[in-house]
Amino acid sequence: MEQNNFDIKEIKVHRTMESTIFEMVFVLVAIVVWGLIIWFIYRAPDIVPTHFDASGKPNAYGSPSGVAIPCIILTIGAIACMVCAYFPRHINLPFKIKNIRQVEIAIRFLRVTGITILLLPLAVAYSMLGMSSPSAIPILAVVGLLFVEIIVFSILCYRAE
Repeated sequence: MEQNNFDIKEIKVHRTMESTIFEMVFVLVAIVVWGLIIWFIYRAPDIVPTHFDASGKPNAYGSPSGVAIPCIILTIGAIACMVCAYFPRHINLPFKIKNIRQVEIAIRFLRVTGITILLLPLAVAYSMLGMSSPSAIPILAVVGLLFVEIIVFSILCYRAE
């Protein structure tokens, strides 16, 4: 019986062409997303809906600049995904990572997810400030995409066992 001496704590991630491309795309998307968010805030009326009930009707109102707070928090989460790709021992999957191929897939998953999470602040700002009638559809579309990514990359990583 073969013994597996793989220890994820010993894995060191170095910069590669792939990581550089992902990071350049991330920065480009961040600049575009935040340019649009600032533009939405600038052209929004003085009072905008800031919270919606379960049926999708606004039940709280506030300043358009208040929309920037959840957008900043989501952007920090996206940055955390990109940084965590360099520390694979902190990647949490529903199964134990047992080989280097699984680590590679998990790192790629984090980078793709980081870019997708960066789209969430844009969806939030567009839903609250950019649409003529506020809707949760853009937010649900990005969240749905995140769920698809989680399922696909989890299956790919599990099969690489």
